[in-house]
Amino acid sequence: MKFQPADYFNISHIEPVTHIYGPGSRYTVWVQGCTLGCKGCWNEEMWPNRPRTLIHRFELLQQILRASNIDGITILGGEPMQQPENTLWLLSEIRKHSSLSIMTYTGYEPHELKQMGYWKPLLEYADIIVAGRYQEDKRNTYLRWRGSENQEIFYPKRSRLDRHSHETNEIEIIISEHGNITTLGYPELKK
Repeated sequence: MKFQPADYFNISHIEPVTHIYGPGSRYTVWVQGCTLGCKGCWNEEMWPNRPRTLIHRFELLQQILRASNIDGITILGGEPMQQPENTLWLLSEIRKHSSLSIMTYTGYEPHELKQMGYWKPLLEYADIIVAGRYQEDKRNTYLRWRGSENQEIFYPKRSRLDRHSHETNEIEIIISEHGNITTLGYPELKK
């Protein structure tokens, strides 16, 4: 028996407005589940595939389209391409029905995505793709939008965004109305 109905995302976390996961203000979605298991991964709690928060893909699309004061959406995880039907559907629908820019993270390499049949649709729908496994020995907290030096940023031909060459470490701290603190990004860890 499948733990997750076909049209539902397994979501780890959503931030309706962030500023460090792509250009401008972004609606950012972390999916739950990743079998890649990169050593030193920042989001290990997102590895298990057990249900965390199940959201119907149409409901998530509506939440994104109703969001105010955002320039785009970023989807990461976990591993978005381990929920490929929903991820590609969502990106396609956002591209069709809005001017929001689309940024997608994946730990897969482009050649792996090509073999799985996902690279071409990603190039069609996304404005920015960050691809490649996180490699702990190549960790660099001063890269923009990447955690390790081997990861690549792709601007597909159909991208509606300009390339950014500026490298910097960005950290965002969000304090909720209840006083909860969420830290986003890659703060340098003291050794």
